[in-house]
Amino acid sequence: MRILIINGNPDPAPERLSGALAQAYADGANGADHEVRRIDIGALSFSLLRNAADFAIPPKDPDILAAQASFRWAEHLVFIYPIWFGTIPALFKAFMELVGCGEFLATPRAGSYSKGNLNGRSARVIVTMGMPALLYRLAFGAHGAKSFKRSILQLSGISPVRTTYLGDTRISHERCRAGIALARSLGKRAL
Repeated sequence: MRILIINGNPDPAPERLSGALAQAYADGANGADHEVRRIDIGALSFSLLRNAADFAIPPKDPDILAAQASFRWAEHLVFIYPIWFGTIPALFKAFMELVGCGEFLATPRAGSYSKGNLNGRSARVIVTMGMPALLYRLAFGAHGAKSFKRSILQLSGISPVRTTYLGDTRISHERCRAGIALARSLGKRAL
């Protein structure tokens, strides 16, 4: 399977948990003879959208054009990011907006819902957070992760989208190690 791993942490430092999870997933996938590409958004250079007119035209940033080519290439997408203020980090959201420019992710239909342009692809979302994952899911409704899944991934036609929540990552090294082992296992199975 062709797998694209997107590390959505704006901090490109390799010691960040998101980077370790992305590497573990890639190691597991490579060990099972899957083809893997990786994007670390913290290492990219791109401008931000400032108006609706810019969203309507295809992007010009080389990093975003390369990302779109990798999205087209992939059969399975893996998104790994930390929860910041209850949702995805702003730079990761800006990256996804730019990838979606020029109707890349979805094409509007008059009088109807948009048509997703990434049909036939599946996704895994791995979300890390300092709070307990159960608290995020029950008390906060996992609103940030659900919004990303519904408003970006499913709107783009990606299905199924599976989500893994890794909580208590600031206080528990054991949970981090368990999350890395889980990512490696998911990579082997391309889940």
